[in-house]
Amino acid sequence: MAPRRPEQFEAIREKSREKILAAALELFGNKGYDATSIESIAKKAGISKGLIYNYFESKKSILLAIFGDAMKMGEDMIAGQINVKNPLLRKKAIIEMTFDMISERPEYMKLLTVMALQPGVMAETKEFTKNAYKKSEEWGQIITGKGKKEALIESLMIGALMDGITLNFIMYGERYPLKELKKEIIKVYCTTKRNKN
Repeated sequence: MAPRRPEQFEAIREKSREKILAAALELFGNKGYDATSIESIAKKAGISKGLIYNYFESKKSILLAIFGDAMKMGEDMIAGQINVKNPLLRKKAIIEMTFDMISERPEYMKLLTVMALQPGVMAETKEFTKNAYKKSEEWGQIITGKGKKEALIESLMIGALMDGITLNFIMYGERYPLKELKKEIIKVYCTTKRNKN
């Protein structure tokens, strides 16, 4: 049997990391962050408790990695649109991708949302959310092509709408009119007429 190459070790390592984060997200979302132990995450992931500590130093670092991965998804969406010259088309693409995420990964969105609203999670992520807010200021300018204050307000409004839509989709499931809402939000925020006001 040939020895493993470095990229094979990296793939195995990444797969183990993903298993840990998926197990933690499910437990944090369903059981609660405070009630979840490292032992229960290890059991759910099907790995040893000791192996978890090869990847994460604490339960808090697992939590921050879950949020970090979610933030990275947002950054990747935006990075894919940076070269689009028209800010209305940039916004439209980001909104469409966010709706795709809600409809294609409802369980992930549900667990992430439920987890984020827990008091224990809020306490553990104060520094992270402070930095995330600063990042959203930058993102707002990139997405909208507007000045700092105007971009922040618009991006926060769209973000709040998307958060509300996510929560309602979690509650109502397939009955919730995602396609119609996507069309309406794009009409309101991604047309020339609306943006001249």
